[in-house]
Amino acid sequence: MNKGFVTETNFVGDEVADKVHHGGIDKAIFCYPYEHYAKWRDELQLEIDAGGFGENLCVLHMNETNVCIGDKYRIGEVTVEVSQPRKPCWKPARKYQTLELSKLTEDNGRTGWYFRVLKTGEIKNDDIIELIDRPNPDWSIARCNEVLNHSKNHEDAKTLVAMDQLAFAWKKSLTKMIEGHSENKNPRLYGPNVE
Repeated sequence: MNKGFVTETNFVGDEVADKVHHGGIDKAIFCYPYEHYAKWRDELQLEIDAGGFGENLCVLHMNETNVCIGDKYRIGEVTVEVSQPRKPCWKPARKYQTLELSKLTEDNGRTGWYFRVLKTGEIKNDDIIELIDRPNPDWSIARCNEVLNHSKNHEDAKTLVAMDQLAFAWKKSLTKMIEGHSENKNPRLYGPNVE
């Protein structure tokens, strides 16, 4: 777990280089389950461990099946809210020289998720992550990933778009899907200049 003072947009001292695609109010903290790293090591023989996907928080006992959109958590002095699943990008694939890593991440749903910060403050390594509210218990990160990336269920997409807690970027992607537009995922999954 990262530690330090958390503002509304990031951890102080942990600046985001690509502010177009990362960081900001809806993506202030990227959270990734520690349990996934053993799976990546076993499946792809990668030398990868906590922090390997660029997360700010690497967590235990939380994953895409038991974390939901809109969940509010207290971590030390900080209060956060789950805003969206992460859309995997090409950067970890390049780092680990595994071309299909981002596509595999999207396909298997081990994406992690983002928090928006509702109350700023200090987070320490030994702080407990305490669930304080779950307004959308039927909308796990896994289910959101399934709707956007696999099932393309328009009724579920409309339900997600209507959620106040869902990040604008995800609402935009879901709205395009509902309207029949398909995303060219290659630049996001494989890197710039890839069509």
